[in-house]
Amino acid sequence: MKRHVLLALVCLGCSPALAQTGAGMVDGDWIGKGAFQLGPTVLACSEIRMKFVGTSTLYGVRDGSIVCESQTQNFPMHDDFEVKPDNEVYYKNQKVGRITGDRLVVLVPGPNDVGTEFTLRREGDLLYYNEVARKPGQPPMFGMVAIMQKDRNAAAKP
Repeated sequence: MKRHVLLALVCLGCSPALAQTGAGMVDGDWIGKGAFQLGPTVLACSEIRMKFVGTSTLYGVRDGSIVCESQTQNFPMHDDFEVKPDNEVYYKNQKVGRITGDRLVVLVPGPNDVGTEFTLRREGDLLYYNEVARKPGQPPMFGMVAIMQKDRNAAAKP
């Protein structure tokens, strides 16, 4: 009996990270560090910020910004992806990916045959973000990796 109570208490302590499923696992403002790649140049990033909206029916990318060595840039975005009941992800009525467990993976087709793959993986309080844009069979034109945590100060910002 004591083991069951202890296990229940441990599970309750873990519940915030475990309770988030589907696109809800990425919902919120995130801040962390990583790297930014553009062509042959790779820069270390002291700050990467991203904002996502995640519900049972929506995965939305809002804004992002980077502070990477010689480059500081804001990326205003408002891209919405539809999440179907089976966790398949659609962009502009085209299936582009899926949410499986703690991982969201999409491959978004773009102009000139350039596809951008996004992989977001939630591990407890951490969000691992990987983005790569390339033409099939070619080296990446653009890439970014980040390890982020929820930005607890985001709600206080205007």
